[in-house]
Amino acid sequence: MLNIEVKGVEFTNKGAELMLLSIIQALDMHLHSYQLVLSPGFLLPYEKRAKLGAWQKFSFSLFGIDWTWLGNLAPAPIRKMLRHFGIVVEKDIDLVLDASGFVYSDKWGEHRLKETLDQLTRMKKKGQHYIFLPQAFGPFTGKNHDLMQQIMAKSQLIITRDQESYKHISVLAKKGEALCFPDFTPLLSVNEISLPEHLPTKYVCIIPNHKMFSKKSAADKQCYIQFLMNAVIVIEKCGLTPILLNHEGKDDYDICLTVAEKQKNELIILNELDAMKVKKVISHSLFCISSRFHGCISSLSQGVPAIATSWSHKYEELYRSYQFEDFLLEITISEAELLKKVETIINQREQQSSKLLHLSDMHKNQCKAMWVLVFDRIQT
Repeated sequence: MLNIEVKGVEFTNKGAELMLLSIIQALDMHLHSYQLVLSPGFLLPYEKRAKLGAWQKFSFSLFGIDWTWLGNLAPAPIRKMLRHFGIVVEKDIDLVLDASGFVYSDKWGEHRLKETLDQLTRMKKKGQHYIFLPQAFGPFTGKNHDLMQQIMAKSQLIITRDQESYKHISVLAKKGEALCFPDFTPLLSVNEISLPEHLPTKYVCIIPNHKMFSKKSAADKQCYIQFLMNAVIVIEKCGLTPILLNHEGKDDYDICLTVAEKQKNELIILNELDAMKVKKVISHSLFCISSRFHGCISSLSQGVPAIATSWSHKYEELYRSYQFEDFLLEITISEAELLKKVETIINQREQQSSKLLHLSDMHKNQCKAMWVLVFDRIQT
C-alpha cells in the first residue's frame, strides 16, 4: 500500500480544502489501495484529519527550523511502533502530491522554496516521488530562480495551472519536464450536497479576500471596503439579496463584519461552512462578486457568472481561460460602472452560463487527462 502525502492543503481556506477533497476523489478512482498522509498543524486539526482517515506525518518546526528529518533517524522498530499511533515518518512516504496553490514565487520569498528543496533532497536519496499538481508559480529571480531550478531537477513532474506560470517554469525546465493543465477542483460535484436552510430565493454571493490589501496602505484597505459596499448597494438596486460568504478564515470574516456593520448589520453572513457547502451555495447564486480564486473557479465552472478582483496573475489567467476578461475589475471602479457590469450579467445570464458550462466541460476533460497522466507516472 502506498503512503501518499498531500501537501499544501488545509481546511480553513476553502480552495485548499476543495483541492484536498478533489485529490482524494482521484486517488479513490485510480488506486486500489493507498494511505493518505497529512502533516499536523492548526490549519489541519486532528479532528478533521481523522474524519478522512488520514495518517499523521512526523513533522514539526521549532524556532523557524524544520525538524521533520529527525523522524528519519528512528530505527525500523520505532517507526513500526509509531504507526500504531497513526504516525508516519518521511522516509516511509512513497509519494508527495504538492497542491500548495501559490507559494512558490518571489512574492512569498525563499523560505518555502528552501524547505521544499530540503525535503526533495532527502526523498531523492531514497527513490521517493514528488509531483507538483496544477498551481500558480513565479516569477523567480535571484536566489529563488536557483532554488526553483534545483527543485525541478529533483521532482518527477511539475504541472502549472496557467500559461503565465508555465512561462515562469518552462524557462527553468528541460523539455517535457513542465506541463500545463487547468485547476482540477471543478471535477468535484456538489449535486448531493444540501444547501444551508433559510437562504433567500434570489441571492448574490460577495466573497472577500484580505490579500487584496495585505501589506498595502490603510487607504488601499478603505478602497477595497468601499468596492464591497458598492457591490452591496448595486445588488440591492437590482432587487437581489447580497450574501457575504466567507471563503477562508478570521481575516476574511472580519471584512464581512466590517461591511455588515456599515450596512447596520442587516446583511446575511455565511461563515464556517465546509468547502462543499460553500461550493453548493455558490452554485445557486445568481452571480458572484469574488476576490477569492477558488470562489471564482467554483462560480465559473458551475455556469455562474462571476465579477472578480485580482491580486495576482492567476486571476487574469483564469478569466482568460473562461473568456470572461471583461468582468475582471479594478477595485477603483465607480458604483455607476459596477452597476452597468451587473446589469450586463443579469440581462445576458442565460447565454453567459451556457458558454461558461461549455468551457467548463472542456476544462474537466483536460483535468481527467491530467489525472491519467499523473497516475501513469506514479505507477511506473
